[in-house]
Amino acid sequence: MTMLKKNHDPVGHAVWDYLQGERDHSIVVSTDIAEDEQLLPSYFFRNFEQMPVQEQEALKRCSGKVLDIGAGAGAHSLWLQDQGFEVDAMDISPLSCETMRRRGVRNVLLQDIYLFNERKYDTILLLMNGAGIAQTLPGLNILLPHLKSLLNPGGKILADSSDLLYLFTDENGETWIDIASDSYYGEMEYQLTYKTIKGKPFAWLFVDPDTFCEYARNSGFTVKDKFTGPHFDYLVELVL
Repeated sequence: MTMLKKNHDPVGHAVWDYLQGERDHSIVVSTDIAEDEQLLPSYFFRNFEQMPVQEQEALKRCSGKVLDIGAGAGAHSLWLQDQGFEVDAMDISPLSCETMRRRGVRNVLLQDIYLFNERKYDTILLLMNGAGIAQTLPGLNILLPHLKSLLNPGGKILADSSDLLYLFTDENGETWIDIASDSYYGEMEYQLTYKTIKGKPFAWLFVDPDTFCEYARNSGFTVKDKFTGPHFDYLVELVL
């Protein structure tokens, strides 16, 4: 992952415009396995009551010094600040980082998590399908050990994802995944567009909870809990 350039940062422009009061446009989300969807910029400005239950649960489980990876417009970081937590909000979008600063997020880091090794934390957040930054299933073998190196003894990771198996399941419960494929069914390619700003295609991972927990254990974590959401989504709490 690298820092986003302004002309390839649709989310950054969308949240910046929303902050300025321009709210007539949505983000077009294109993937290689489903039809295009519309994402409203307001989604990045949700308050606690508007968040999915697994995000609420993750925030309530935070302790100590917190790193919020992929912080977007700072919704999670702001709530944690209000509860008295010291939180670093990290993103690779300069416009998103400036949006967070304008909203009052105190500690904003314009950083690539894979290149970051400067601080230690008690809690690391990977929310809004944040585990997807691994990009591929083997990528978890890179991401999880790196995050482990950023944790204090006894620290935790709170990460959510979704199991996309339902997309490959018919009304009779039969699945049609190609078992001969070299890729995992949750490995997707995304492209985002906002107004005339088109982001570069990027890989994103949606991983089923059993597989995620297996990779976490192999990286030296204990799976403390799995919290299931209402639509094939879930939160896992991993502890050292």
